[in-house]
Amino acid sequence: MRILLLSLFVGIFSSSISAQNITGRAFYTSMYKFDDPDFNEEQLQDPRTQALAEQLKSGFQDQYQLDFSQEESIFKKLAKLDKPAPKTGGISVSMSVVGDDEILYKNIKENKLIDETELYGKQFLIQDELETRDWQLSKESKTIGEYICFKATYLPKPNSDEESDKDSNKKEIIAWYTPQIPIKNGPKNYDGLPGLILEVQDGNLIFLCTKIVLNPDEAVVITKPTKGKKVSQKEFTAILEKKNEEIMESFQTPKRRN
Repeated sequence: MRILLLSLFVGIFSSSISAQNITGRAFYTSMYKFDDPDFNEEQLQDPRTQALAEQLKSGFQDQYQLDFSQEESIFKKLAKLDKPAPKTGGISVSMSVVGDDEILYKNIKENKLIDETELYGKQFLIQDELETRDWQLSKESKTIGEYICFKATYLPKPNSDEESDKDSNKKEIIAWYTPQIPIKNGPKNYDGLPGLILEVQDGNLIFLCTKIVLNPDEAVVITKPTKGKKVSQKEFTAILEKKNEEIMESFQTPKRRN
């Protein structure tokens, strides 16, 4: 009995040590799809519009890399290889959930998020707390690659009473996490589960992990981003809305002739 208890203790101790020292890189593919592009029948008679509608339906894909330790992570978009543009009659369309040069840093222990991003040529450093989600854990499981994953769901709440009706149609966020990699992290701003998140479905946005390298030979170095004007998420949102309003007004206001 003493030998059995000792073996159990050693096993638990070893597993906690490996969890504390774990580092790695996870690679994700993101896809954003439009359920039903809003084109009328007359517009769809144009071959260019038809091609654009098909592109919107098929979705936009990007590749991302998550470098992580037990407490910190860096999430960034990978450079996309050049490939022939889809035939959309000269119309170029692209979409990304993270900017090309954006760096998203998270500190799980300190509950901090730092987002280094660019807006209309100006660099910003968004500093805020991690979003808290009341995840509902399920016993439902599936395998992603070589990892057993469990399902968790979260139903977003409206930000205010005025947005309650507008947000009532929001779909729940579905995440699949693996306790085999015991870190509370995941792609983009998804985290807070008892294991690395390998798949997320948030409305039309999907993240799927395609590769994981644990404790790689090349050390994982996580450095806080520092470039840009420091603002909170609320301040950045206000700046973005104001800039968008200015742009809309510039299009609507006729230019004076000298």
